[in-house]
Amino acid sequence: MSAQATAATLSRPSFTPINPTPEQLEGVAFSRPRPRELQHALTHEQLDFFWANGYVSLPGLFTHDEAMAWQEASDRIYRDKLVDPMNVRYDFAEIKDADGNATDENILWKIDPFHDLDPSFRRAVFDRRILDALASIYDGREPRLFKDKLIYKPPHTHGNGLHQDYNWWQGYCTSLISVAVSIDPATEENGCTVVYPRDPREGYIGELGTFEHKIADSVDPDAAVKNIAKPGDVLLFHCFTPHEAGPNTTDHVRRQMFLTYNDSADGEHYFSHREHYFEYYKQGHYKEEDRDRVFFE
Repeated sequence: MSAQATAATLSRPSFTPINPTPEQLEGVAFSRPRPRELQHALTHEQLDFFWANGYVSLPGLFTHDEAMAWQEASDRIYRDKLVDPMNVRYDFAEIKDADGNATDENILWKIDPFHDLDPSFRRAVFDRRILDALASIYDGREPRLFKDKLIYKPPHTHGNGLHQDYNWWQGYCTSLISVAVSIDPATEENGCTVVYPRDPREGYIGELGTFEHKIADSVDPDAAVKNIAKPGDVLLFHCFTPHEAGPNTTDHVRRQMFLTYNDSADGEHYFSHREHYFEYYKQGHYKEEDRDRVFFE
């Protein structure tokens, strides 16, 4: 076959359909999703609250000792990992002075993705306490990891403006739910996450096809819910839930894991999304003449 052949000139071979009987489907040889007992499922009250408000808080889901292990891992990565500004995994922020003015100093603000950098993070990402909570939202179906990022949010650095996460994930499934896991205490002063209750079934507010996401007129400022959290606390919120976070005005870091999952019925999108993210991140954060030097490691 010519090396010049394209997808348009190729055709998939046809196969004889496999049509098992109901009895055969119950056989041990057939691999298919089966209901499982959820040890850490949300209660009916929590599920009702989530679907009415687009979020649910799970305080104390992880222990103090687990949070301390994440703090140590975050410190070790920050101290020992070779952080190259051309490595698209690392995101930097300007440090501001006491008057809020930008300085010439940049500091590591976020690692995206991060869960492969330490075993304690890998265990958290696939912990049944998270997966079962999400599976109960997904009618018992397993969640699939879509995205993972570790936000350091160092002292005197920026927050994030009001948005729906789906603004960045247009074209992907709408079952996406983010899980914010607190590593450090989250306070109003250090820029905790603020959510605006809204039934996620009301959908996307913004204009599709653009990252210009101006939705301030669509939320009630008086309805804001500040996610004041202790280490180990967890917040689940839907990709259509408006939220924001202020700057860190303190002298201490405010670290959180942000893990996003989708319903397994919608497929596996982790690597597809990562390529999508890297492409628009390069365009938005690097000069055109530098983009050929950008890499992921």
